[in-house]
Amino acid sequence: MLHRFILFFGIISLTFSCGKEESRECSGICTEEFRSITVEITDTQRNPVILDSTNITDITNDRHLDLNSEVFEDGFYTIFNDNFISEYKNKELSLLFRGFQDEELIVEETYKVGADCCHVYYISGPLEIVLE
Repeated sequence: MLHRFILFFGIISLTFSCGKEESRECSGICTEEFRSITVEITDTQRNPVILDSTNITDITNDRHLDLNSEVFEDGFYTIFNDNFISEYKNKELSLLFRGFQDEELIVEETYKVGADCCHVYYISGPLEIVLE
Protein backbone atom coordinates (compact mmCIF):
# COMPACT_ATOMS: atom_id res chain seq x y z
CA MET A 1 0.00 0.00 0.00
CA LEU A 2 2.83 2.37 0.88
CA HIS A 3 4.42 1.70 -2.52
CA ARG A 4 1.21 2.66 -4.31
CA PHE A 5 0.94 5.87 -2.30
CA ILE A 6 4.56 6.82 -3.12
CA LEU A 7 4.02 6.03 -6.81
CA PHE A 8 0.77 8.02 -6.89
CA PHE A 9 2.37 10.98 -5.10
CA GLY A 10 5.35 10.88 -7.50
CA ILE A 11 3.12 10.94 -10.56
CA ILE A 12 1.03 13.80 -9.19
CA SER A 13 4.18 15.76 -8.30
CA LEU A 14 5.60 15.32 -11.81
CA THR A 15 2.31 16.36 -13.37
CA PHE A 16 2.10 19.60 -11.42
CA SER A 17 5.84 20.39 -11.60
CA CYS A 18 5.53 21.25 -15.30
CA GLY A 19 3.94 24.55 -16.22
CA LYS A 20 0.75 24.47 -18.24
CA GLU A 21 2.53 25.80 -21.34
CA GLU A 22 5.36 23.27 -21.10
CA SER A 23 3.11 20.25 -20.57
CA ARG A 24 0.88 21.29 -23.50
CA GLU A 25 3.82 21.56 -25.90
CA CYS A 26 5.69 18.44 -24.85
CA SER A 27 3.67 15.26 -24.79
CA GLY A 28 6.39 12.88 -23.66
CA ILE A 29 9.66 12.43 -21.89
CA CYS A 30 12.78 13.60 -23.72
CA THR A 31 15.68 11.22 -24.15
CA GLU A 32 19.12 12.15 -22.86
CA GLU A 33 20.78 11.74 -26.28
CA PHE A 34 22.24 14.74 -28.11
CA ARG A 35 21.12 14.86 -31.74
CA SER A 36 22.88 16.47 -34.67
CA ILE A 37 21.96 16.73 -38.34
CA THR A 38 25.02 16.17 -40.49
CA VAL A 39 25.88 16.26 -44.16
CA GLU A 40 28.56 14.08 -45.77
CA ILE A 41 30.69 15.64 -48.50
CA THR A 42 32.84 13.43 -50.74
CA ASP A 43 34.55 13.57 -54.12
CA THR A 44 33.61 11.27 -57.02
CA GLN A 45 35.91 8.53 -55.65
CA ARG A 46 34.04 8.67 -52.28
CA ASN A 47 37.01 10.32 -50.51
CA PRO A 48 35.96 12.75 -47.79
CA VAL A 49 36.19 16.42 -48.74
CA ILE A 50 37.85 18.45 -45.99
CA LEU A 51 36.59 22.01 -45.87
CA ASP A 52 38.56 24.90 -44.37
CA SER A 53 35.40 26.46 -42.98
CA THR A 54 31.63 26.30 -43.09
CA ASN A 55 28.89 28.86 -42.70
CA ILE A 56 25.34 27.99 -41.68
CA THR A 57 22.67 30.70 -41.91
CA ASP A 58 19.07 30.60 -40.73
CA ILE A 59 17.41 31.98 -43.88
CA THR A 60 14.22 32.89 -41.99
CA ASN A 61 16.01 35.64 -40.03
CA ASP A 62 19.46 35.87 -41.69
CA ARG A 63 21.13 34.69 -38.47
CA HIS A 64 24.52 32.95 -38.55
CA LEU A 65 24.53 29.70 -36.55
CA ASP A 66 27.91 29.02 -34.97
CA LEU A 67 28.73 25.37 -35.67
CA ASN A 68 32.33 25.64 -36.92
CA SER A 69 33.54 23.65 -33.92
CA GLU A 70 31.46 20.74 -35.21
CA VAL A 71 33.62 19.99 -38.29
CA PHE A 72 34.65 16.34 -38.46
CA GLU A 73 37.78 15.07 -40.20
CA ASP A 74 35.98 12.38 -42.18
CA GLY A 75 33.94 14.70 -44.41
CA PHE A 76 30.87 15.00 -42.15
CA TYR A 77 29.66 18.47 -41.20
CA THR A 78 26.99 19.43 -38.70
CA ILE A 79 24.28 21.76 -40.00
CA PHE A 80 22.02 21.83 -36.92
CA ASN A 81 22.01 20.28 -33.44
CA ASP A 82 20.29 20.18 -30.07
CA ASN A 83 22.21 23.25 -28.87
CA PHE A 84 19.50 25.27 -30.63
CA ILE A 85 16.44 23.63 -29.00
CA SER A 86 15.62 26.54 -26.71
CA GLU A 87 15.67 29.06 -29.57
CA TYR A 88 13.85 26.96 -32.18
CA LYS A 89 11.53 24.86 -30.01
CA ASN A 90 8.45 23.73 -31.99
CA LYS A 91 9.57 25.55 -35.14
CA GLU A 92 10.73 24.69 -38.63
CA LEU A 93 13.33 26.72 -40.48
CA SER A 94 15.38 26.88 -43.66
CA LEU A 95 19.16 26.79 -43.45
CA LEU A 96 21.78 27.75 -46.00
CA PHE A 97 24.96 25.66 -45.70
CA ARG A 98 28.13 26.95 -47.34
CA GLY A 99 31.50 25.20 -47.43
CA PHE A 100 34.85 26.80 -48.29
CA GLN A 101 38.33 25.67 -49.34
CA ASP A 102 41.09 28.26 -49.65
CA GLU A 103 38.43 30.96 -49.08
CA GLU A 104 36.57 29.80 -52.20
CA LEU A 105 32.94 28.69 -51.99
CA ILE A 106 32.82 25.06 -53.17
CA VAL A 107 29.45 23.89 -51.84
CA GLU A 108 26.16 25.64 -51.15
CA GLU A 109 22.93 23.82 -50.23
CA THR A 110 19.61 24.66 -48.63
CA TYR A 111 18.04 22.52 -45.91
CA LYS A 112 14.76 22.46 -44.06
CA VAL A 113 15.02 21.38 -40.42
CA GLY A 114 12.99 21.71 -37.27
CA ALA A 115 12.98 21.29 -33.52
CA ASP A 116 10.33 19.86 -31.27
CA CYS A 117 10.36 20.19 -27.50
CA CYS A 118 13.20 17.65 -27.17
CA HIS A 119 15.37 17.37 -30.28
CA VAL A 120 16.14 18.73 -33.72
CA TYR A 121 14.95 16.85 -36.79
CA TYR A 122 15.69 16.74 -40.52
CA ILE A 123 13.02 17.58 -43.12
CA SER A 124 14.72 18.03 -46.50
CA GLY A 125 17.95 18.78 -48.35
CA PRO A 126 20.81 16.57 -49.57
CA LEU A 127 22.56 14.71 -46.74
CA GLU A 128 25.17 13.28 -49.13
CA ILE A 129 26.97 15.66 -51.49
CA VAL A 130 29.41 14.46 -54.14
CA LEU A 131 31.70 17.16 -55.54
CA GLU A 132 33.26 16.86 -58.98
